[in-house]
Amino acid sequence: MENDKTIESKKSEYIAAIIFNLIFWYIVNNLLNWKVYFITNAFNDVLWIVNFSIIVAIVGNALLLFYSPERLRHLVKIIVNVVSFIATYIVWSVFPFNFYNSFYDWCFSILLILGMIGITIATIVEFYLLVTGKPKLGS
Repeated sequence: MENDKTIESKKSEYIAAIIFNLIFWYIVNNLLNWKVYFITNAFNDVLWIVNFSIIVAIVGNALLLFYSPERLRHLVKIIVNVVSFIATYIVWSVFPFNFYNSFYDWCFSILLILGMIGITIATIVEFYLLVTGKPKLGS
């Protein structure tokens, strides 16, 4: 019985992730149309990788929704993390934002760097779990 709850819980997470990514995809693709004051036209230069990252996340979660053995789940998460890291790095390097305040620009740049560090740590953990075959750390 517990196993059924775990499977249903994971399926709910995949569905929620797909829905979140679809909403995020819609928002990201309309930011320039909505004339958000801190988004510059340079956002067009990073939109392709942001869209690609969102699509990879949607496809990965859709795959795991229907077929999610432990090792495949770790592999998919690694792939999603690597693409997310690349997207975050490109956004950071192009920095298509202008908050009209150097402090806020600096803070947002630091947040992007912290995001890349978090993605790197998550990728290392997923790689460890993939290689060892453990379902989670501490098992």
